[in-house]
Amino acid sequence: MEKNHIKQPVVILTATLLLLYLLSFVNYEYTIAGFTFRNVDFFMDIKPDSAEEEFSISKKIAVEPNVVLAGFDLFDPVEFFTTEKDNVSYFYQGMKTGFYGNTEQLKYFFDALSNAREKTFRIAHYGDSVIEGDLITADIREQLQKKFGGNAVGWLGIVSQDVAFRTTTRHSFSDNWEIASVYTSNPRSLKLGISGEVFIPQGNAWVEYEVSRLRKSLKGFSKVRIFYSDAKSSDIYYSFDNSSKKSARLNPGAKVQELVLDAGKMVKSVRIEFPQKEQAHFYGVSLENTPGIYIDNFPLRGNSGVDIAQINPSILKEFSKYLNYKLIILEFGLNILGSRMTDYSWYEREMGKVIKNLKEAFPETSIIMISVHDKARKVGTKFETDPAVFKLLEVQKKIAQNNGVALWSLFEAMGGKNSMHNWVTANPPMASRDYIHFNNQGAERIAELFVESLLDEFNKRK
Repeated sequence: MEKNHIKQPVVILTATLLLLYLLSFVNYEYTIAGFTFRNVDFFMDIKPDSAEEEFSISKKIAVEPNVVLAGFDLFDPVEFFTTEKDNVSYFYQGMKTGFYGNTEQLKYFFDALSNAREKTFRIAHYGDSVIEGDLITADIREQLQKKFGGNAVGWLGIVSQDVAFRTTTRHSFSDNWEIASVYTSNPRSLKLGISGEVFIPQGNAWVEYEVSRLRKSLKGFSKVRIFYSDAKSSDIYYSFDNSSKKSARLNPGAKVQELVLDAGKMVKSVRIEFPQKEQAHFYGVSLENTPGIYIDNFPLRGNSGVDIAQINPSILKEFSKYLNYKLIILEFGLNILGSRMTDYSWYEREMGKVIKNLKEAFPETSIIMISVHDKARKVGTKFETDPAVFKLLEVQKKIAQNNGVALWSLFEAMGGKNSMHNWVTANPPMASRDYIHFNNQGAERIAELFVESLLDEFNKRK
């Protein structure tokens, strides 16, 4: 009679789980060919976390401006979680901070802000996956538009990677677009647009945009601006709110041009059709309405920011004729962090080129770098700031100083050293359990802290 092996899978599974559990307590890290390998704790979500006792969730501080900048080095690994006797005011998460570097060049933005209800201007927000899905950008947009005027979402790509989780618009498109960008390949060396992307229809292509009802400032739009170059003399077709189809003519020419589709009233959706193969090189659209502020979300997934230099300065200048940017925000850093990496000189050099190109194309535009935020790794049973964060912060400070731009420390605004743990374990949570990315609530709070700091600086100059 054959022996019954029914218990063997249970034994193997139990042994495997036990081994994984034991390995989760072993800390290792090594690098091969530039790739860093480290241990993964498979039981992170169910193991008791003594770090919760060390960092009290109930005391999230917001230091007043005269406290946070007094005798304090932004890049020292200082512990911010203090007691009430330290004469600070407590808030539900994060703390107010000031700006570093060249704040005088913020005058371009502040002058425009003073006249926002009379003259429309724009803000460009470049970032990595932290801003994907319009995260952070949407909340900055909503807060500034509420105070200074303007509505509608502004820039949208023709094709996008974040349609599944972007809440500010419903965006759909056909699957027959050729795409090149700074975050994908570009084998034909196509000219990239302001967003670092270009889209070419392959015949009978289309795209649709519809407003979201989740935000008051995005109830509708009255016109669509389409940006393109290298067009054939041909027609596209469009319809607002499923109405009858109309045509519009593309003008031939190698330079960047715009085509304005005017609905004549507030609408909620638009469909645009591109019947010819390689009809033009399209860069994106802008959904707009009343005068005020428009804030464009430019997420570059998995990017360090240096690839913005792939956008030719001459193309940026062509876009500057149509897009009146008075502030450019650069929010990068996570994708170059590596615990064993100590030399970020290449990053300092390449980001200097990015800023130089932006200044050349937009000479009367303010630039703000938002620093890397806290990123935690598990050490034993505690979550601690990755040491590489401090190294990168120092380099980002140097970039701002050496290139004449301002820097706002998101790391400091979060609470500094080991603060990501508090954002993850807040109630409700403000960051995901990867201890890297923010959720919707966290994005909203970051935007609030940033706008508070920005308006404080603005009010100082009135």
